[in-house]
Amino acid sequence: MSGRSWVRFVSGRWYRTGPDAGSSLVPAAAGIAVGVAALVVVIGVMNGFQMGFVDAVLELDSYHVRMEAGDADAGALADRVAAMPGVRAALPFADLRTVATNDRGRSEPLRIKLVPADAAARDPALAERLDFRGPALEAADGLVMGELLARALNVGPGDKLSVLEVTAGAEAGVGARMVRVKVAAIFHSGFYDFDSGLAFLPEGAAGGLGDSEPRIVGVKLDDRWADAAMVELLRGPGSAPGAVESWRSYNRAFFGALRMEKGIMMTLVGLIFLVVGVNIFHAMRKAVFGRMEEIALLKAVGADSRSIRATFLLNGLAAGAGGAAIGMAAGLLLAVNVNGVFTLVESALGLLAGALGLDGRSFEFFSPDFFYVGDVPVRLPFAEALFIYLAGAVSALAAAWAASDRVSRFRPSEVLRDE
Repeated sequence: MSGRSWVRFVSGRWYRTGPDAGSSLVPAAAGIAVGVAALVVVIGVMNGFQMGFVDAVLELDSYHVRMEAGDADAGALADRVAAMPGVRAALPFADLRTVATNDRGRSEPLRIKLVPADAAARDPALAERLDFRGPALEAADGLVMGELLARALNVGPGDKLSVLEVTAGAEAGVGARMVRVKVAAIFHSGFYDFDSGLAFLPEGAAGGLGDSEPRIVGVKLDDRWADAAMVELLRGPGSAPGAVESWRSYNRAFFGALRMEKGIMMTLVGLIFLVVGVNIFHAMRKAVFGRMEEIALLKAVGADSRSIRATFLLNGLAAGAGGAAIGMAAGLLLAVNVNGVFTLVESALGLLAGALGLDGRSFEFFSPDFFYVGDVPVRLPFAEALFIYLAGAVSALAAAWAASDRVSRFRPSEVLRDE
């Protein structure tokens, strides 16, 4: 056996359980696999919920860039911005926060987005993300509201609501009036905040509602991460007449909370790697002492401490990289099929309940009575998957490095003389 091949040979023998080597590293590799799989599933599902909600916020509400139209014609300004390179859509609108009351006196707060009649043509993605009951947005001649809001007000297409409008002016002072608006359609977005408190109203059917509200142009970009460059361009001379704001600053508090939540979750689940790393450290240190005589013999025949230490590092790398690879494969398989897994478990629990004579109704993890969730979304970017894999592999390698530190301090003469 020549060169360094003996290092791999010895490392392979020491990886397995021996009478004096202590426990095998296979359980440690299994622990890393479980940790990686758990982290992949948790982060994938969390990303799915978070990014799905972020996409809905940007497409239905905040847009990538918002700019105030001021005294300019909002429609003409939107047309000019829509023609710029990198702009996917530009929609003029006004936000009106108000209260709607049905004919029986039931009131609910809501936010009405006043949009032009050709809103669907200006921003096709807006209508594509909504599932309509009744005419679509481009054909609506009245209020298009979320299904939960419609349920709370007990109204449907064709019913009418009274919408409160409050105005304030330097000369006229504060005034209020109720405007009758017909419900033209109901939409389902899949997100509770929008379905329970958002409505769209074409300006032609508004009856003067919101005429005093400032107009805003919402800009959607081909690349949402190019918002900073677009903000600088729109703030340039002769561009936007009013303030310009990026989606990251407009939603700073919300997106900051999402980042903090994700960071805390990764930290908590990542503690699995710390626990497994400590177990690998103790198993490896026990293996070092168990192999003391063999290490002394290897040193006596010319092996240096670095080469002997490399055998333990190879063990740690095999446990970490192998366990992380298995965990990554299992985690991705589970994450991709997470809805099928939930369905299978629900069916099994329903059968078990029936066999025990309990309520035979099927068990649901996300019951509509408590959760506003259909399918569980999963998103796992390559960078995050790579980080999780490296975290699992490096934790084992670091533990092996720390545990094998005593190898360099073994003196063959003292060990063999004691033996």
